[in-house]
Amino acid sequence: MAMNQYVFLHETDKAALDALKAIPGFSQVTKAFMNSWSEKLMHMENMASYIRISEKQLPKYYEMLKEISKKLGIETPDLFLKLDVVPNAYTSGDTKPFIVMTSALLETLPEELIPTVLAHECGHIVCHHVLYRTMGSMILSGALTMMPLSAAVIYPVMAAFRKWMRCSELSADRVAVLCDGSSDHLIELCMRFAGFTKNISGEMNVEAFMEQAEEYNRLTQKNVLNKTLEQMRFSQLSHPIHAVRAYECRNWTQSNEFILAKEYFDSYQQRIAPSKLPVSFQKKSFSGKSAIEAGSILKELGFSNIRREASTQNALFMKENDVIETLVNGSGDYKEGEWIDADALITLKYYRKPAAQEKKNQAKFIRLMHSDDYYSEKTYEEAAAEFRNAGFKNIILRPVCDLSDSDDVRCSRIIAVRIGENTSFRKSELVADDVEIIISYHAVSENS
Repeated sequence: MAMNQYVFLHETDKAALDALKAIPGFSQVTKAFMNSWSEKLMHMENMASYIRISEKQLPKYYEMLKEISKKLGIETPDLFLKLDVVPNAYTSGDTKPFIVMTSALLETLPEELIPTVLAHECGHIVCHHVLYRTMGSMILSGALTMMPLSAAVIYPVMAAFRKWMRCSELSADRVAVLCDGSSDHLIELCMRFAGFTKNISGEMNVEAFMEQAEEYNRLTQKNVLNKTLEQMRFSQLSHPIHAVRAYECRNWTQSNEFILAKEYFDSYQQRIAPSKLPVSFQKKSFSGKSAIEAGSILKELGFSNIRREASTQNALFMKENDVIETLVNGSGDYKEGEWIDADALITLKYYRKPAAQEKKNQAKFIRLMHSDDYYSEKTYEEAAAEFRNAGFKNIILRPVCDLSDSDDVRCSRIIAVRIGENTSFRKSELVADDVEIIISYHAVSENS
């Protein structure tokens, strides 16, 4: 069973990403980025400039990462240590993500908080943030300013990237909370980054910090001016402010959603089926995928009651067996992110051509050996044998009793051959093998 990212996804994460993708210039910026960026080059830079942490180098941190990766069902990413006075950690890459920690991070945080940092970074991987975060980091650092893109294209994308990157941090925080089992370490991490050093622990008051976070939330949520000031002050940041992160985590762990997420996460560790799952699709999410492929994806996510239902509903550009819509318990009235029973009925309605069209498509086509005038001097036996040997299945012999003498040279000679509705046809013309072929011929009248 694959880990379902919607277990962790913060509601603002998806909304901000959808808004980013909807910007008219986003596709241009993405194309420019993909043309200029090289994952292999980033790997070479890491190998050349930083310390790679492994079983042989700082193994305790490698073992922390290995254990977290196992919990999340992902491949253990490369981990590097970078000399830097700023305490930080970040994840980049695409097909082979990697994590970088700074030396100042290890100097600032007590060792028991390092797994929380690593779980947060792995959260970006399991939530499928890495490529867009790599792209966003490079764009915000000015990497695309030399590209032939106008400011009218780049700046709206930059602003939207900043907002989404802040929101994506909240999803990664939830991953860390579930890996830790509570929000305690994440809140302490926020306090450390806000001001407490490694050497100050005994005087830390978590509840006082949370009161501070709640007061900040009241200041910004209930006052339009303060909200505007917040946006002006923090809109250029790529990470949410520490009080907001702590407040969001504490609120989440006190919600029913967290209870469901923890039950799912614990079930995943024990390799047993959870009782409930978050919906990670919309009514049209699987459009363009075959019903079999969509069913496999849903099964991998843990849904156990999947039914495929054929429909001849007219669908533009729809291929045979493509999913038209996805229903939950017979209804399309559901939302991404809501939790439903793992055995809820998921119906994949897929396109099937109408029977007549399907029969037509399944017919075998045969190339005619002669044109219509060829048969005017042939006997019906010769023509019937020829059509039969070519593979035609529906041959009808129709005598026309217009002769009085069996010695008449016209006896058994063909009057006309009709293929389908046509009595005129050309050599090499393609005709379906089940078409009706009527051969009319001269015959002796019974009264003669």
